[in-house]
Amino acid sequence: QAIKDGAHFARPAPEMALRVARPLRFRLTRLLRAGGADDAKPRWTLPEADYHKYTYQPSIPDKHFNIGHWNYAPITMWLRARRPAMERVIGDVYSTLTATGTAVWSPISANLDANLPGFGYKVLGLIGALIGYNLAVMYVTSRTEAWMFLEKMRLYAMGDELVKKGFFMSDAEEIHTRQHNYDHDVERLNHLWEEALADATEARSFDKLCEHLQVDPEKLPVKEIPKPISWRFSMMPYGRDDPDAKTFSFAPVDSPAASNYFLLDAGSSGDYIDRQDNKPNPIRKGRHMYTAAYMPPTK
Repeated sequence: QAIKDGAHFARPAPEMALRVARPLRFRLTRLLRAGGADDAKPRWTLPEADYHKYTYQPSIPDKHFNIGHWNYAPITMWLRARRPAMERVIGDVYSTLTATGTAVWSPISANLDANLPGFGYKVLGLIGALIGYNLAVMYVTSRTEAWMFLEKMRLYAMGDELVKKGFFMSDAEEIHTRQHNYDHDVERLNHLWEEALADATEARSFDKLCEHLQVDPEKLPVKEIPKPISWRFSMMPYGRDDPDAKTFSFAPVDSPAASNYFLLDAGSSGDYIDRQDNKPNPIRKGRHMYTAAYMPPTK
């Protein structure tokens, strides 16, 4: 029965005989110069070694994209995990802003087209708006200029008063001022003593000596008694490395880097408060030649 069912697959005997009796034919093909044999083999997966040779660059294998890697920062994986949500938020914010802008601008645009048809009228309208803005600013300035001038003079008076009180003197200036006042007081008192002693000796009277101790309220030699401590601006704790300026310490991971080594930058990041330049000499004047990202001087 099987032979009978498969009879229609059988070929005639003469045809089979002729096919078997034909001689084998060989022919030479062109020499292929398209590359190595390994590159020509199709594959379904990427090999472990040299996987980048089999991909369109730039590309990252799935195992490196979805799991941690020895050379990936944790923030990279964190961002990748939240990329869909961030893209959704950014897309929604963009669509909301564009829709809001369109809703606000559409009636304005329609009003402009109705009242200022053509490009020329729109240019005239823009010029008129600028002139109106300048007139409004001029009006407000004319009404507030005197008050602003008085405010600036008041602030200047306060600053000048602090300067005269020595609030902005440095430590060296404070020491020099105190020493200068002390020397003047010593010279004045010595001169007063010599003059009083000479008059008392000439008159041979102790009362004559005491007369020089009388003080004229209208001409006081000393304005005020020097304070042991003068409160000055330079006494305030400041600076990145000043322990008195830190209420709570920071973890090392949250502290700023002392230099831009990750940018292959020469020098440090400087400290503006301590007036520390971020470039040492002799490259300070040519800082633009020694920076990966330009950092202005802190002076």
